[in-house]
Amino acid sequence: MRLNRVTPLVLMCCCLELACTSRIARPRAAVAFCGTAGSRVHQAWQNLSAAVQTPGGCDPDNGLRCDTIRAEMERLSVECPYSPDVVMANALLAFEDHNPARAQQLLDELSALGVSNPEAASLRIRIAIEEGNIPFALRFAEQQIRHMGDDAGLRETYASALYFAGRWEETRTQLAAAQELGAPAWRVGYAQGLVAESEGKFDEAKQRYQEALKSRPEWRQAESRLRALIATGKVSR
Repeated sequence: MRLNRVTPLVLMCCCLELACTSRIARPRAAVAFCGTAGSRVHQAWQNLSAAVQTPGGCDPDNGLRCDTIRAEMERLSVECPYSPDVVMANALLAFEDHNPARAQQLLDELSALGVSNPEAASLRIRIAIEEGNIPFALRFAEQQIRHMGDDAGLRETYASALYFAGRWEETRTQLAAAQELGAPAWRVGYAQGLVAESEGKFDEAKQRYQEALKSRPEWRQAESRLRALIATGKVSR
């Protein structure tokens, strides 16, 4: 899930050291607490995503709710640093907060736990794209696709790397695969619209944005791209 705004993660080294030390002889209560950390961080992520996607959901007047959810996720990362779900969620938060270095650090911690999953691979690719390292993003994506090619999200992320490399046909192929594997129609349609625009196929782009809006009415990004095509005379109303 993509969040529009997240606060910076503040993880103090002394807390991490304490958490690591406590693993040697952890109380039963702590073990039970971390045993449910994955489900609780998943619920917190859903709650935060819902708030962010709701108009005004994280505005200053309503921000306390969002800040509380973020604080809970950060607290879990300190108290349960060996929960893959908790580490992954906080890596996503760091990335969405425009802190790729912290996100990469958390991904490294995830790797140290012996965890390899499509979501982590996708985030690593997104970080490389954000940093402008498209060649690495492509190499890494191609490597991961060989092992986890049945994941829709990973296919979408690979398509993003191909798009920024200007490889339009391959982008279309990966988007089609992502849709076949269950990627949301509105997201795939929007991405296909971007590809069509880049190729100068404006009528197709219009159709794709309309398809995205049909699946997700009043989606601002698709509406904006569609209005821009009409305003510049590239397509008719």
